[in-house]
Amino acid sequence: MKKYGIYTVLIILGILIGYLILHDFLGESLKKPSVNPYAYKIDSYKKIDPALIKYSEIKRIKLSIPDPAGIDYRQGKLGIAYKNAIQLIDTAGVEVFNQLTEHNNTCISISPQGWLFLGSYNGINLFDQKGNFLQFWASEGEDPIFTSLAFKGGQVFAADAGDRIVYRYDQKGEVLDSFDGTGRLEGNYGFILPSPYFDLEVDPDGELWVANTGLLKIENYSDEGTLRAFWGKPSFDLEGFTGCCNPVHFAILPDGSFVTSEKGLVRVKIHKPSGELDCVVAGPEAFEEDTEPPDLAVDEKGRIFILDITRNMVRIFERNKT
Repeated sequence: MKKYGIYTVLIILGILIGYLILHDFLGESLKKPSVNPYAYKIDSYKKIDPALIKYSEIKRIKLSIPDPAGIDYRQGKLGIAYKNAIQLIDTAGVEVFNQLTEHNNTCISISPQGWLFLGSYNGINLFDQKGNFLQFWASEGEDPIFTSLAFKGGQVFAADAGDRIVYRYDQKGEVLDSFDGTGRLEGNYGFILPSPYFDLEVDPDGELWVANTGLLKIENYSDEGTLRAFWGKPSFDLEGFTGCCNPVHFAILPDGSFVTSEKGLVRVKIHKPSGELDCVVAGPEAFEEDTEPPDLAVDEKGRIFILDITRNMVRIFERNKT
């Protein structure tokens, strides 16, 4: 009987110890943590050394129409795309015209001839500088979202974020060809766009650059779509781009430098033509919390026009003299 009694006591002790361990484990695991241990700690990256900020804001233009979507500059005029309207103003904010549109607009570019090209979810609308409608170029894609337009000679390049493709049009709106970013120097993955941001620009030398946001790179292509060069890297540091998909917008200065805009950790930076960081235009502290990433335009003097979508204004920045 003593033998069985000892076994019984040992079993009870084992059950009790197991219960206490399990209770302690579950109690700790079910407690709600005060902070998320996996959350990005980006507060330190929001603070930018003032010595790196080499631009100053010189003017703000409050916009009179809600829901701005895109901006472009040409020959002293700013074209503004809104969700359901188009507007042309000068750099002092004086309006040339505004007009309602039928489509859900996403971007705008002004051609060398002064025509306003307005991208949307189903094609491209053309207007003159008096607001007269000229043409509509329907999309050939299955799920189009035109997010950027650029010009080279008689060619028009259009970035379609929905179908992840770049189209090349002639002046009449006929598609010459298109490319999807495959057939690359490294890999065959094409344009990776986790969010509907897909920008492109033609630099002063006539070179086409496209933002492959999922790779956090800006890529150089021939007119026919052959990848020739690229730059960019993932990093919370200023030298790189953050998050899933950046830069969401970029513009090219007269000297070939890139102005980039990022979402998430919102910041506007200047990169040299080679891609190396030059300086900062505006850091996160210059924008409201949870702001929409700003669109960009530049003029022949190197001034930068930032479309602050959340504040519904155009903000003009100029490089410091020293």
